[in-house]
Amino acid sequence: MYDHILVALDGSEPSQFSGRAAIALATAFNARVTACHVYGSDIHRRRFVEMEPGLPSKYQDQETLGNLRTTHQNLIDEGLRALSAGYVEDFVASSRSAGINTESVAVEGRSYVGILHLAQARHADLIVLGVDGLGAVGNGILGGTTSRVLSAAGCDVLVMRRELDTGPVLVGVDGSQEALKAAERAATVARAMNRPLHIVAAYDPVFHTHVFDVMARSLSPQRQDEVGLASQEKLHDDIINDGLGKLYTQFLREAEQRVAGILSTEFTLSGVEGLGTGLPAMEGGTPSTLSLLTGKAYCALNSAAEDSGAGLIVVSRHGHHRQPCSRLGSNAENLIRTAPANVLLVGGVEDVPSQPKYMVTSSRIDAGAPALVWDSEAEARLKRVPFFVRRMAKRTVENAVRELGKNRVCTRDFEAVAARFGMSFGKVPKV
Repeated sequence: MYDHILVALDGSEPSQFSGRAAIALATAFNARVTACHVYGSDIHRRRFVEMEPGLPSKYQDQETLGNLRTTHQNLIDEGLRALSAGYVEDFVASSRSAGINTESVAVEGRSYVGILHLAQARHADLIVLGVDGLGAVGNGILGGTTSRVLSAAGCDVLVMRRELDTGPVLVGVDGSQEALKAAERAATVARAMNRPLHIVAAYDPVFHTHVFDVMARSLSPQRQDEVGLASQEKLHDDIINDGLGKLYTQFLREAEQRVAGILSTEFTLSGVEGLGTGLPAMEGGTPSTLSLLTGKAYCALNSAAEDSGAGLIVVSRHGHHRQPCSRLGSNAENLIRTAPANVLLVGGVEDVPSQPKYMVTSSRIDAGAPALVWDSEAEARLKRVPFFVRRMAKRTVENAVRELGKNRVCTRDFEAVAARFGMSFGKVPKV
């Protein structure tokens, strides 16, 4: 899966985690490794020049200043090169003793610029670096170098917070092609390192509940009656809870099918809470599972990682809602900033975005069945459903009508579906 791993080292504890993870992955995938350290001597030169006016008068003549500049620069260059060698030499020795093809390089410049340049110039397909480095303040916040590498890397990036221990590999999916690619990566890592795989999908019905709360506060009682807000909210809750749950269950099954050729194991689906139990276990270890959760995606993944003791979370750079101008999806970014485990970000910024992907079973039904005709009043009532769930409501009604063998949706059909959810609709108000 990985042929060339670039690991960034600076002597910090997360850097040491990165080095050991790079060796483990290189061993698992028979990859070669480049260890790098980027040092910034030029900033010291510029700062020295800026401080020259404040030096004592005996140092102000040009000859003395020139000698000071040269001496200072030589000390900085030689010292930083020596530090760079010290940061990587133990790693190189350990890596080579493990039989890994290893080289090291020191680069002058801004840290993130040097790392990105080396990754591109040397065609690395994985960058490994710590969540922070020597400039960390100890609060777990994502370091500036790591943040900038994440936003611009053209390959996968592994962010290390702790040792890559024996915990399971956890991956989040949302039905997008990017997420399915991440599932493949996660399965390959799990197989290579003999770890169980947990596939998680999370949806957030609470957001829409919040939207209805805002509508209730914003609309007058008369306007709420006109749009049937109470009935719409009840219908929405039933459709969302049922429809989104089924949709994301399908996403889990798609991911299961995608990794079937990689892992010789079967999965079972757990419910909305917990990771459940899947059969069989990998090599006698913890079973692999599919899990359907509710809540914000990155929060649900964090909770699942804590509950399962996951050592690695795998997530795609983008998901379903990618926009062309985006360099990193919000769920991926929030996850990396808050995760209790190490995070593997799959996909580079130059990857071509996929087209929106919909539920497989629904697309098959739509493709194989003729379009239904809607009566004008039934269609008018459909338009009273909030726009953000209208498509799902329409599909629910049409599926019910097709089950009856009909090819036309009338008002009675619409009311029958509403009654199924315990609601009734008044007539459409005349305008």
